[in-house]
Amino acid sequence: MRAKHQLLAVAVVALLTCGVIAAQDQPALLPISEDRPSLEFVGQFINSGTSSQQFGYLSNVRGLNHIFTGTPQNEATAMFTFFTQATTLRVMTNGSVRVLHRVGTTTIYFNPNPAGDFNNPSSFQQGTPISVSNYSQQVVVDLVSGSFTTAHLNDITATTPFWLNGVQYQLGQVGRSFRTHYLGHVNSPGLLPSGWFGGYAVGVDKKDN
Repeated sequence: MRAKHQLLAVAVVALLTCGVIAAQDQPALLPISEDRPSLEFVGQFINSGTSSQQFGYLSNVRGLNHIFTGTPQNEATAMFTFFTQATTLRVMTNGSVRVLHRVGTTTIYFNPNPAGDFNNPSSFQQGTPISVSNYSQQVVVDLVSGSFTTAHLNDITATTPFWLNGVQYQLGQVGRSFRTHYLGHVNSPGLLPSGWFGGYAVGVDKKDN
């Protein structure tokens, strides 16, 4: 009987140990929470025909304290960058307002050795792609002032864990969605970049996905 109790105790310890090890193997989730700004963006875009490239860096990631490698905190020191490749499907003009609808793919990258340069859009595609999402965007442009607002819905299709300061993280979850809003200003026609923007993202309730 005593031997049975000892075997049972060993089995329990083994199960608990396996559970702890399994838990340690799971990355810490950085959720993109509903109605709480979880990501903040600073970027530029280049439009050419129906193609739109939107790129830049994340100036805030909720749950992480250190996302820049130094000062000044800008594209050259940001460890998290993004790049959107989109196609314009429709353009409608209503008085002094122009409305555009685009679809595409947004990828967020983690690069512990950042080298972002707005003169080189591909520099924001360096590092590990930690989040990929399908994307639908509406843009509303004020043709008088040149200002614009956007609303996007991003559906996450892939995530890759990453290590930062000795901790493994995962940004968002496959199958979940988030809404992104930008406020920006267009450049003069023919000049690059086509415009500048800043914005933020909030999660979408799972039942609305």
